[in-house]
Amino acid sequence: MTAEVVIMNKQGMALAADSAITREDVKKVYNTANKLFSLSEEQPVGIMVYGAASFMEIPWEVIIKSYRKYVGERTFSTLQQYMDDFLDFLRHDDRFKNPQTEEVIIYRTFSGILKQIVREIDADINQREEEATNNTVLQLMEQYIDENIDLYQKKDKVIEELNFIDFEENYRKVISEIEEDLISFEITETLKEKLMKLAYEAVKSNYFSLGSSGFVIAGYGEKDLFPHLLNYRLEGFVLSQLKYTKELEKQISYTNQQLDGTAAVVPFAQKEMIDSFMGGIEPLMQDAIFNIVEKVLTDYPAQIQKHVDISFSKDHVSAIEKLGKDVYHSINDAVWEYKQSNYIEPLLSIVRSLPKEDLADMAETLINLTSFKRRVSSVTESVGPPVDVAIITKGDGFVWRKRKNFINNELNARL
Repeated sequence: MTAEVVIMNKQGMALAADSAITREDVKKVYNTANKLFSLSEEQPVGIMVYGAASFMEIPWEVIIKSYRKYVGERTFSTLQQYMDDFLDFLRHDDRFKNPQTEEVIIYRTFSGILKQIVREIDADINQREEEATNNTVLQLMEQYIDENIDLYQKKDKVIEELNFIDFEENYRKVISEIEEDLISFEITETLKEKLMKLAYEAVKSNYFSLGSSGFVIAGYGEKDLFPHLLNYRLEGFVLSQLKYTKELEKQISYTNQQLDGTAAVVPFAQKEMIDSFMGGIEPLMQDAIFNIVEKVLTDYPAQIQKHVDISFSKDHVSAIEKLGKDVYHSINDAVWEYKQSNYIEPLLSIVRSLPKEDLADMAETLINLTSFKRRVSSVTESVGPPVDVAIITKGDGFVWRKRKNFINNELNARL
């Protein structure tokens, strides 16, 4: 995994990324990964990647440095044009397209979905008092598959022109392999067709597997006066069509009332510690508290009837449940406003006036804080030093503040 952060104000921006890379197959973590890159000496643009370390089984470092050579000394008016040019570079370079790797994308996308369906069916069966028959299991499976097809059909489409007949023809074998691996009983042809439909809808929708990558491009176009950041999610190619989506955009503006204001702290990947630092509470703890509050308010009508020995009509129950929802949203809004006024806004007011060197120090500290948290907890140390740090300004461009070096200068004096 990864921890990365971008901190911006009118003067410039600082980018920081850890160096840990996790090999899930051997359960090892190596602190040697490069995740932060300059685009070139000519452009004030930086790139960070997180999630999967490769795209179409090609390391991101190889792809980014190939694009660096491709773009050369060309510059663009806006940061969005840099991103669009990079996506075109991926689309038009046949080295990044491979039918076997496309099958890997289909496999990791659909297998994750089918595993979840099988887990839900198992949980449903275990809750039943009577022993489940084959017909019961088949009915449950059809129900869950239909619900998931409907779910993915409602999601935004990121591959509009994906033809179902071509999809089925090319990936029938992969889908069948997943079915055989995860389903231990014979299913009907109707169910098999529905599974194919589910795979198709999921692949073309705004659903991305754990093997996808986050891509951050940050800096300035020629016409940009203040820092700009774009965050995309990329999965790979499916039938030679690039699957990607834009997830986030931040741009510093003239005043605090425009766009995203005059300061921003934007974390990526493992961002719980940075969110805690910014908001004054750990996000999972906040979620747990609100889940408890929601459960209490949902059960309130039944608890009143149980302890006060009165009986409510359906209208009374509906009214109390509505009151509970209103109270829940009021508490949620009040907590959000408290975080904004007492934690986030005071911190951003300091960030607005920080010189670029302090932006870099803050970015490095936040990554080190995440790394330390992982080190003293029972989970895998998937965030680790050294931390690479860069500063990007309109005048000076991309400048390394701190960078791990795998070259021994004494042995490579010519460099």
